[in-house]
Amino acid sequence: MKSAVLIISLIFTAYSQQSETIVLQNADIFSGKRLESGEDVRELTGNVRFKQGNTRVWCDKAIQFLNRNEIELNGNVKIIRDTVTLTAKKGRYYGNSKKADGEGNVKLKTSNVVLYADMGTYYLDEQRAFFQRNVRVVDSTTIIYSQQLTYFEKERKSESMLDVKIVNPEEKITMFGNYLIHSDSTHYSRMTENPRMIQIDTTDKGEIDTLAVKSMVMESFDDSTKKMIVKDSVVIVRGSLSARSGLLRFYRKDGKIELHDKPIVWYQENQVTGDTIFLTLEKKRLKSASIKTRAFVLSQSDSLYPNRYNQLTGRSILMTFKDNKLQQTFVERNAISLYFLYGDSAGNGVNKTSGDAITMKFNDGKPNTIHVTKGIEGSFYPENLLQRNESQYNLDGFFLRNDKPIFTTVFPTRPKL
Repeated sequence: MKSAVLIISLIFTAYSQQSETIVLQNADIFSGKRLESGEDVRELTGNVRFKQGNTRVWCDKAIQFLNRNEIELNGNVKIIRDTVTLTAKKGRYYGNSKKADGEGNVKLKTSNVVLYADMGTYYLDEQRAFFQRNVRVVDSTTIIYSQQLTYFEKERKSESMLDVKIVNPEEKITMFGNYLIHSDSTHYSRMTENPRMIQIDTTDKGEIDTLAVKSMVMESFDDSTKKMIVKDSVVIVRGSLSARSGLLRFYRKDGKIELHDKPIVWYQENQVTGDTIFLTLEKKRLKSASIKTRAFVLSQSDSLYPNRYNQLTGRSILMTFKDNKLQQTFVERNAISLYFLYGDSAGNGVNKTSGDAITMKFNDGKPNTIHVTKGIEGSFYPENLLQRNESQYNLDGFFLRNDKPIFTTVFPTRPKL
């Protein structure tokens, strides 16, 4: 009984090995020889075609190494298995390991993505590709560029390294970095190692509008949420708007930005701080800024008096904008304002006012009227007192930051898009 089982096993093994042999199906010119090493070789030219299981191989010329079960391929190389097609100028097919190499204009087409590179390897059984040099991947929503990339076909996931760039053509967003994890099936991307992002668009008036962001980690969700989560040492620059924070959430579809972890926003002449800052954009322009807890807004009152800053503070502040200019500021709960006065361009003292709520309206971006409600208290300090020490009248929480970022903070040199 044991002998019968052994015989059946040997027959099955022999059949399996035979079925894995690369089979020549066609060649216009055929020659065979044995190398000095004792290896049997076939040299094939013209309409060369091979088969191994459900894998098909085409090329113009080939050298088949029979002992190793390998083929060296040259000219119009094409390898097809199921829904995957690999093409290249030249390559090599390994029958035992089910591996295909390509070199020169390498292209791998699957059901979901197309990969291009100077060099590439596809592992047929693992359904995994490793491409190098001038790599480009095109999927349903993005285009990825890098110098090295591994693609996992079953998971529809790629891992890119070195000079990585991922482009979302629809939203005109480009992310840069040196390491990227991207999932085509979930439309999720995670960029690390000096990640930066740029979005170039035009306003309704035809003006160029550029958003630049950098951090330590960037995550993009291109699904229905259309959001980005940016972490650690976040820097944002967009026209006259700049910001720094530890965490950013950007809901691109709704035009909403959340800044957490010691956020600070600069807008034109205003510096805004608080525990959390919410920005709303409309038609790519700042519509409102909502500052929650320990809210503080300061702005230079007059260029002739560089040490004088109008100030507002309270539990929360809502700033509204129109045509890129501040229209109104509403402060509630423990609201305090410090507002410098001028007459004929000369200093004329400062007003300090507190109340339950303060509403300040602006004309052409400059304070125009102020309205205080409930629990009103006010003080006026004349000009002669201010000249002794202007800073002693600053409100609690005043802290002037001098690290406002500009575009070159994010991109020291203009990025290649």
